[in-house]
Amino acid sequence: MPCVDADGRAMLASPGEVATNPDGHGGAIRALDRSGALQDMARRGIEQISYFQVDNPLVRCVDPVFLGAHLRSPLSSGQMSSKCVAKRNAAEKVGVLCRSGTPAGPRTTVIEYSDLPKAMAERRGADGELAFGAANIAVHVLSVAFAQALAAGTGPRLPWHRAHKKVPHVDLASGRTVEPEKPNAFKFECFIFDALALAERSLTMQVQRVEEFAPIKNAEGEDSPASSHRIQSDRHGGWLESAGCQVPRRGDGSVDARIEVGPLAAMEAMDLQGRGVPRQVQRGQELVI
Repeated sequence: MPCVDADGRAMLASPGEVATNPDGHGGAIRALDRSGALQDMARRGIEQISYFQVDNPLVRCVDPVFLGAHLRSPLSSGQMSSKCVAKRNAAEKVGVLCRSGTPAGPRTTVIEYSDLPKAMAERRGADGELAFGAANIAVHVLSVAFAQALAAGTGPRLPWHRAHKKVPHVDLASGRTVEPEKPNAFKFECFIFDALALAERSLTMQVQRVEEFAPIKNAEGEDSPASSHRIQSDRHGGWLESAGCQVPRRGDGSVDARIEVGPLAAMEAMDLQGRGVPRQVQRGQELVI
């Protein structure tokens, strides 16, 4: 998509080239269509697409329970469904899944954390839980037919979202490239989750964070490689415990070892039953199975 200045004028990346930006993860639908992938899926009898984003190494790429709920639950039209986890706290930088009124009636939608007012983000129900606590983890299933309808544009389309960003550009007066020090332009993106509100009925399935969500978004601290590794070790340590292995834990309950169970060894805890796992993991040990 073209980048524009505050007056809506297209900007130049070079004297003969318009400055552009990627069209967001919602652009995956158009990319699948333009590449011929959707047509190939339909030709081969593929009916559902498992969608996830790459920053989460705990994704269950094809979850049979999730697929079954998407296809058979009366809460689902079989067009698009989502997974969520409970928000870590009110300030966690994740979008939230919720129900929103539309001209066609209440529909599932996602409100980005940057668009959710602080008072709403911190609101709690009578049970003490966050009122808007269903964190969107960007894991969806959508039908090929639904994706084809979205790509065809015969009905409602995914809306564009505006982001104020720094965009290098050519100064038209001097012809020199300008590297801005502060946001100077607007980029446009569409988001895959906006398709939820276009589905007739959309199911949301809550899963355990330790089992399915360990994102890597930052270099340090929360949602970093280090925190993701800890969550993965907690998950796999719990799997080993369920198979009879003694696993060391810290005072806060986290696993005091670095443990990785590869997908060829197990896809879930029950796959380790009767597989001859170690009887004990030592404190601080690095173990790969």
